[in-house]
Amino acid sequence: MVVLLVADLPRSVAFYRRLGVQFPPDVEARRDVVVELGGGHNLVITTTFVRNVPDHEPPAGGSRAMLEFFVDGDDAVDATWAELVGAGYRGRRAPFRTDFGAWMCLVDDPDGNTVLVTAG
Repeated sequence: MVVLLVADLPRSVAFYRRLGVQFPPDVEARRDVVVELGGGHNLVITTTFVRNVPDHEPPAGGSRAMLEFFVDGDDAVDATWAELVGAGYRGRRAPFRTDFGAWMCLVDDPDGNTVLVTAG
């Protein structure tokens, strides 16, 4: 399970929908949501759990943990980059070839979490 502490659920849902995450139809009316990612993995996006984390400060700059989404090939990485940056999300690094041969880009979600989009 991955838990993301967010400020605005609909804003975060809009970002992660662009990466293929399927949400229940009533998600915009909620404050928290759990979605199954497959393989027994869940993504929790919550605006309320932060009350349970003493001295929580939202991330600024990079992230200590990153989410990675795989897309179908290099062209899909390029297209996803263009879509997300074109929609106003902060592009952290345009598509590039890593030193281990992967084609990826880095984009920040609305709460400053860095997301990897990788050709898989």
